[in-house]
Amino acid sequence: MGRIQRSEHVFPYGWDVVTAAFWRKYPHPMLPHVEKMDVISRFIDEQGCLHTARLGVCSPINVPSWVTYILGTHYSHVYEESVCDPVSKTLHLRSTNLSYRSIAVVDEICTYAAAESTLGPSQPSTLYTQVSRVNALLPFFSQVFEEYWVERGTATARQGVLAMDELCSGKSSC
Repeated sequence: MGRIQRSEHVFPYGWDVVTAAFWRKYPHPMLPHVEKMDVISRFIDEQGCLHTARLGVCSPINVPSWVTYILGTHYSHVYEESVCDPVSKTLHLRSTNLSYRSIAVVDEICTYAAAESTLGPSQPSTLYTQVSRVNALLPFFSQVFEEYWVERGTATARQGVLAMDELCSGKSSC
């Protein structure tokens, strides 16, 4: 069945600023679970959209310790695909876990889009939306595991927003 976690945030910065910060988001001290993000491929299509595929290496902060103990691994991998459209001022990304897929599948879709500012036309803003779906595959423990993962995902999403705010404001140069 699975669980869904959603979050939304309006950044008080223009889409160009937020998108530039997105590419510098990892590694970041506020997000210690992501140790690195490597670009696997990148190209610009005929419409001028930038397509990027990245592989993330994560420490098991978001994974219960008993899972890492049983599986004997201390790192997990995440695959991310993104499409950045400078004309429509949108950045769409999809990510999924490559590790622990026999235990759970976590799919995430995020969008950064230029938005109407509530602060007036001279103050641009960017709407960030994030949806994660967790499907645990453990008999008898699925519900507990999904709840745990959603709880951790919610906390991580909040930290991600704080890190992006810091990058956008120029307080961090990660």
